[in-house]
Amino acid sequence: MAGESERPVIARPRWLLACACALAVAAAGCSRGKDRAYARGSTVTIAYCCGGGVLTPWVAEEAASLVFLPLFVDNEDGELEGRLARIWEHSPDYREWTYHLRSDVRWHDGVPVTAHDVEFTLRLLAKAKLDGAAPSIESIAVLDDSTVSVRYTDPTHGLDWDAFYPKHLLERLDPAKIHEWEFWTHPVGNGPYRFVRYLPETMMELEANPDYYRGKPRIGRVVLKFVGKDALSELLGGNVDLIPYVNPAQIPKLAADPRFQVSHHVVTRMVHAIYWQNKHAFFRDPRVRRALTLAIDR
Repeated sequence: MAGESERPVIARPRWLLACACALAVAAAGCSRGKDRAYARGSTVTIAYCCGGGVLTPWVAEEAASLVFLPLFVDNEDGELEGRLARIWEHSPDYREWTYHLRSDVRWHDGVPVTAHDVEFTLRLLAKAKLDGAAPSIESIAVLDDSTVSVRYTDPTHGLDWDAFYPKHLLERLDPAKIHEWEFWTHPVGNGPYRFVRYLPETMMELEANPDYYRGKPRIGRVVLKFVGKDALSELLGGNVDLIPYVNPAQIPKLAADPRFQVSHHVVTRMVHAIYWQNKHAFFRDPRVRRALTLAIDR
C-alpha cells in the first residue's frame, strides 16, 4: 500500500514572527514597543499532544532541540553546520566519521559534555532497541574527551541523531525501561533552554540557559503546553502562540486569517507496505493474499 504522508505546518500568530523565534534557535530576539511577545515577558507557549513523553527519543524533535544539542544541523543552504561538533571528517568510503566536539558545552548541571556522552547515547539507543534513532553502527571509539569515531555498516552522511544524553546521570538506568524514566519529565540537557518545572498532563516550563555557548536566548521562557488533539483550537483561542503541526486541510483557513502566519509547509511522500511471507502456508495461495489486501481499510 502506498500513501502520502503530510509533514504539516508550523503556524503562529503574526506578531510572533517579529521575534524571529524559531524552535531551537537560541539567538532569537524580541523588539520592544508594541511587540506582544515582549509584553508577555518574552514567553512563547507551544502546543503539544504528547504530554510528559514529549522529550523521549523519536517523539518531538522540535521540542527536544530546545533542551538537547545535536552534533550538527542543516542550515538554510542545506549544508551541515556544527552544534555540539566543531568539525568532522570521514574516510574515503564514507563509512567512518570522526567528530571533534566543542569544549565549551556543559550539561545544565555544570558537568562538561564529552565524547563519552556521545558514545553512551549511541549504545543506549541500541540497547533500548530504538532502531530508527540512528544509522546502523559497526563500532564506536572514543579517541579522547573531545573526539569520537563512529564506523557505520553502510556509507552514510554522518550521524544526524537529534539529541545526546548525559552519561553521568543515566548510565545506571535500565535501557529496557527508557520510556519510563523520570529523566524525560525532569531533563538535564545541554541546549539553549533548561528545565524549570513539570505539571503532569498540563505543561513543561523551560527557561533560557544563561550558560549556552552561543549566548543566552532572548526568548526568556518557553512553555510546552499539553493539549491533546486540540492544538488548533488552542491556537485559534489565543491560548498558545505556536503549533508545530496541523492538518494540511486546514492550511488555507489559517493562511487566510490575518491573525496568523504559516511559516512553512512540507509535504513528503512515504511508502507504506505489508509484505506477505509467501513461504508461509497461510499466505501461499494468491487468492488469500488478494483477499487480505482488499480487506484493508486504506
